[in-house]
Amino acid sequence: MHTALSLLLLLAMGQGVFLALALLAARQAELRGANRLLAALLLGSVAVIGHAWLGINRLYTTYPHSALAIATIGLLSGPLLYLYLRSVLTGQRLRARDWLHGAPFFLATAAMLPFYLQSAAVKLAWMQHRPALPWYIGVSVLVKTLLFIWYVVASYRLIRGAANGPLAAGLARLTRIWVLGAAGSVAAFGIELLDIALPLSSDALGAIALACFVYATAFLAIRLPLGYREHLPAPATLPEPAPRYANKRLSEPDRASFLDALKRCMEVDQVYRNGELTLDELAALLAMTPHELSQLINDACGVNLQEYLNRYRVDALKLALHASDKASASILDLALACGFNSKTTLNRAFKKQTGLTPSECRRGGAGAGPETGAESSSGTTLPG
Repeated sequence: MHTALSLLLLLAMGQGVFLALALLAARQAELRGANRLLAALLLGSVAVIGHAWLGINRLYTTYPHSALAIATIGLLSGPLLYLYLRSVLTGQRLRARDWLHGAPFFLATAAMLPFYLQSAAVKLAWMQHRPALPWYIGVSVLVKTLLFIWYVVASYRLIRGAANGPLAAGLARLTRIWVLGAAGSVAAFGIELLDIALPLSSDALGAIALACFVYATAFLAIRLPLGYREHLPAPATLPEPAPRYANKRLSEPDRASFLDALKRCMEVDQVYRNGELTLDELAALLAMTPHELSQLINDACGVNLQEYLNRYRVDALKLALHASDKASASILDLALACGFNSKTTLNRAFKKQTGLTPSECRRGGAGAGPETGAESSSGTTLPG
């Protein structure tokens, strides 16, 4: 039992660090803030699991500086969870005043500094001779519990207000795992204060719950990565053109040929559904230079690449919103499948093109019906 639990926690720590690094390295600009918050939450979980692992293996005295090392981390759990959910579900970015959510953590850490700065020998003596948990640990647990409850309530309100779909459902499950684990750990801590023996310490129970949270996060990331979208068919391979100078304007025959290829990429291969599609990638698909493609879209449609792609995405979403077989799907899930990476970008582009919000369009607002053809997606008839 002891060996199995120790191995489980070690694997959870490795998984948590790997997930955090993957989130920090992700290139999705729209989700950068949310990814950093989730990475911080995972790394905090790893720290708590690591501390419990030391206890399970009776290594606290071997590493005296581990004494109370994670005492204040719990004050960050609620804020990080809430801010992450707010960012990923609403698209709202972090604001300067959001740092106030971390004030209890910073104040508590500052109060603990005199203890943290003591030598290893002093901490070792404290661990060996203290008869019971100091009173301020009990107070800190109570404060952390009250703050956590407040943030959990706020988090569930965010989830209830979000569009129904796989993403919101997965995040709700993660939140429930976190809450149940925290409740179990606090209950075990209260039992320990009454000098009642338990098969596992409150630290170990909390670590197991956090390990479940880490594994559940990994499972969600595998099943439904943030910013997920439908699988796209492979684009048609186009012949490599003869070399051209970057600043040379396309001839009329070349211009017409590439416009046809671009239209085919949009309407047949639907490459706009790739929310991370870049100018360089699209240019490579068309066997053009990025300069030529940018110039072609600007001259033919009077917009940049992002606006051009968003017009197709909006048209695709309008069709999906009025499709009977997608009536039960959430707007956010449909938008992700059409290539939008965030709720903010979706609302801005949709309102700009249609004058309606996606919800109004789905309810059948005037003029909300889907348009078809190159005229609706590019804003102008593509000459050919």
